[in-house]
Amino acid sequence: MDARLRFLQIGIGSAGVLGNSVVCAVIGRVPAMRTVTNAFIFNQALADFLGSLFMILYTEVKAPAVLHSNTVVATAQCYIWHSKVILWVLYTTSTLNLVALTLERYVAIVFPFKYVTYFGRKQATVLLSAVWLLAVGYKVTNSLYYQIVDRACVYAHLTAVASMVWGVVAFLVEYLMPLIFMTACYVHIAVKLKKASMLVHTRPASAQRGECVSGSLLRARRNTLKTLFTVFVTYAICWSPNQIAFLMFNFGFLPEMSGTFYFFSVALVQLNCCINPIIYAFKYKQFQTGVRVVLKPCCQRLTPSHKNELPTVARSHNDRA
Repeated sequence: MDARLRFLQIGIGSAGVLGNSVVCAVIGRVPAMRTVTNAFIFNQALADFLGSLFMILYTEVKAPAVLHSNTVVATAQCYIWHSKVILWVLYTTSTLNLVALTLERYVAIVFPFKYVTYFGRKQATVLLSAVWLLAVGYKVTNSLYYQIVDRACVYAHLTAVASMVWGVVAFLVEYLMPLIFMTACYVHIAVKLKKASMLVHTRPASAQRGECVSGSLLRARRNTLKTLFTVFVTYAICWSPNQIAFLMFNFGFLPEMSGTFYFFSVALVQLNCCINPIIYAFKYKQFQTGVRVVLKPCCQRLTPSHKNELPTVARSHNDRA
């Protein structure tokens, strides 16, 4: 591996481990942040944390050129480590969780009266578990691209038709369908919030207090929406080159999954694992307040004005509102 690429991957992985561990710690330690939405954000950070960690491990611990003489060990070396299947399972989990998170926000804003029915604690737990199971079940297909020949793990070149079919399936399932679904959800949410904003501002003066409460809730929802929309746009930017490269490979336009363009596309996918915490730090007000709460015992310079800020924000983000 090129030394510059190795340095880049270790740097991105380290940033991802640090940033996502902070996100998990803040959500886990601050009780007021334990909402359904933040449960999905926690799951996103967990998948990205593990993805960043395994990125470093795969970079530093090389798969042996000659596999172990034991069949079981050799199979694990080839189909698990050499294929980097764990890493791609975690990347796929991150994508599916982003889709689930978008769906959660869509139902909360567009169908608020049905939200508790569809996204109670039990339903959310089932959906989060399904995200991991689907990612594992789907991405084990990476092993189809490898085979053991004379104690060496080599590419298993599929037939031209099989390669093209699988390339289209992967492009649709891993990229295009989630992209279309999330885009449609965000467009509908934006329309819904715009109508709600117009309704709040056209209420009579006698409803001033209710208007204030509705306006605060609307602003809180907008902040969450803007944060998650930024995460979505970042996902689209980071994943597009890699999905295009993989589709080109399966259609024979790239001789193998290597070269400058492919490695650049993989670096962008890896970058996506460490960029979300940065987005939360700059865009997500509830997360910013949670960080202050966690750091307050260690920092005497924090003003007491933040004391009651988190519960207010948390109430604004009450999923049943």
